[in-house]
Amino acid sequence: MAGYVKCRSQSFEEATGIQSKLHAVGRLDADTTGLLLLTNDGGLVHAVTNRNAKISTPTGAAGDYLPSQKLVTKTYEALIMGHHEMESSPALQQILNDGVDLGAKIGRADPAIDLRVLSHPTAKSTLVEMTIAEGKNRQVRRTFHAVGSGVMKLKRTRIGNGLELGELMEGQWRILSKDEVEKYLGWQVRYLEEGMDKGKKPPRRRKSNNRRRRR
Repeated sequence: MAGYVKCRSQSFEEATGIQSKLHAVGRLDADTTGLLLLTNDGGLVHAVTNRNAKISTPTGAAGDYLPSQKLVTKTYEALIMGHHEMESSPALQQILNDGVDLGAKIGRADPAIDLRVLSHPTAKSTLVEMTIAEGKNRQVRRTFHAVGSGVMKLKRTRIGNGLELGELMEGQWRILSKDEVEKYLGWQVRYLEEGMDKGKKPPRRRKSNNRRRRR
């Protein structure tokens, strides 16, 4: 694990010191903190950000994978306006059971995979945990605004089946293991081969770089 000073003008390559074209797996807007995945595998980006993507999951045999429709979810902690209780709040029940219309440009958000009240920091605020499978622009913020509330703080805490922020501090990152990528994201790590000319010995295979970063 390594840390660095966050700077908005830096590229991911400059910030991590890794010389590879890295892509963010799902956006975090300027006012949102938390877990951000970086990878040089475009297929992984598509699998995590598109809920209809067909991803590979293990069949049980070593090295054997089959396509599946497994959802890769994203979990957030949101500090929202107003005092809400899960059972009695029409706003929270709508988000969980019916979904929310986010307007003509964005469309309708599907019901949340999970939504729960964590605490009430003040008499006029509620801390909730929300899990979604979609990745619409500013979806969590737009969702609470649409039901008459609003988000004051937002942090992404988990991606997939248990890949959590853990003890990473803001600006820190670490490399994910092959087992973590397959277990938590349902994605088979692929190897990149470059310079494959006919008649030449294949170069040493290089693993796709999948890393977790907190911003």
